[in-house]
Amino acid sequence: MKWKDLYSLGFILSNMIAIKLLNELRKYPVFGAEEAAKILNCNKKYANLVLTRLYRKKAIKKAAFGKYTLCALAQTIATHLVAPSYITGWYALKRYGLTEQLPQQIDVLTTQKKNKKIITFGSEKIKYLTVRKRYLFDFFSEVSEQYSMNIASLEKTIIDCLYFDLAPLSVVIQAVKTGKENISLDKIKKICLKIKNTQFLKKAGVLFDSFGFDLFKSFRKHLDYNPLFIDKNLCGLLDSSKFKKWRIKCQ
Repeated sequence: MKWKDLYSLGFILSNMIAIKLLNELRKYPVFGAEEAAKILNCNKKYANLVLTRLYRKKAIKKAAFGKYTLCALAQTIATHLVAPSYITGWYALKRYGLTEQLPQQIDVLTTQKKNKKIITFGSEKIKYLTVRKRYLFDFFSEVSEQYSMNIASLEKTIIDCLYFDLAPLSVVIQAVKTGKENISLDKIKKICLKIKNTQFLKKAGVLFDSFGFDLFKSFRKHLDYNPLFIDKNLCGLLDSSKFKKWRIKCQ
């Protein structure tokens, strides 16, 4: 066999291995050297070299340092780069159809610390916010591409936006106004009381009260007499007749 034939055979075998590897890697939304090493039955150093070559040939995409993907959407990989975690904020409001404004990024809550808090994937940005374990609840999995992603419930999304300032208050107010028929008052109450923050209860209370959700009796024993100051421009979006009850001051 001539050297040209040997080269061609080596090239074919190399491509066959790459195709097999890519087919196996499709099982994972995010993968790295560990997954590739198991498939190729090799050490991680060689597996990492293979992944680097595939990336340079644009056969796979880089998701984060040492992590790659075959996914097309940032939302698919967002909660697979760190666990436990879930998507929330402005991006989730958009998915629920509660805002027409385009979010600037995908907000992800997690209990894990990340060295890089903002990751760029394609034209989208994923921002990770590390929170205490008690704030990570009321989320579920749904299908994205052929994989799963974790996303906050409708009610938890709204509360996260309010508590962690993940969207402008004007956007949250419009979201509540738009989706009030689908919002569970009981879930809102339980989520707010679980957070246990006096000033936040006033903020959430006056917002929901402005659109017919009266939570005052449920929150009353957790409130104090200190006022909550809200920007005067935003006060105009709320029902001013509820301000005294919730001790709201416009400034």
